Amino acid sequence: MGRDSYDEQLDRLTGVLATMSRDASAAIRTASTALLDVDRSAAERVLAGDAVLDRLRAEAEAMIPEVLVRHQPVASDLRLVVCALRIAGALERMGDLAVHVAKVVLMRHPVGVVPEPAVPVLTAMAGAATRIADKTTVVLATRDRLDAMQLGLDDDEVDAAQERLLSMLVTDWPYGVESAIDLALVGRYYERYADQAVNVARQVVYLVTGTIRL
Repeated sequence: MGRDSYDEQLDRLTGVLATMSRDASAAIRTASTALLDVDRSAAERVLAGDAVLDRLRAEAEAMIPEVLVRHQPVASDLRLVVCALRIAGALERMGDLAVHVAKVVLMRHPVGVVPEPAVPVLTAMAGAATRIADKTTVVLATRDRLDAMQLGLDDDEVDAAQERLLSMLVTDWPYGVESAIDLALVGRYYERYADQAVNVARQVVYLVTGTIRL
């Protein structure tokens, strides 16, 4: 195959990653709507959309051996191929974590998962996770190293919100053990979602610089 065909394959690979990133961002946004608005249909949409992310990851993984076997990538292209494999995995896991949030909503529906005192902290956590996801999509498109490194700071906001949530749950929580467990799990899902988004950013930094500095 010629260089044009090779470039087309790389473009297709990066296009799949871009689509995955947009889908993972939409998943956490929709899951947060389901959680905070007690919206069953939103939760069900998250579960239905996860199959698309799974399919896209499989598509990305199927392209990589073909690129490696049929071509001799230069160093920068080889980094792209290696990073693509890691990024696809992280984006799929982000989708899975959004599904976990949605499943908690469905398990308790029509009762809401988030009692009134916890609404502000969960709203902050959901908002921060969504912003991180949106920025991840931008970073994948621009490959801006500074924007990628900024995501590490954004992740701190999610961590701080989770600490506030856990502190609330262990201090005379009046809604019972079951509610506390649900919220602790949801908080953990958001934290892990943000961590995976940061992992994507780390791969972008590696792609651009050849080193991990995030």
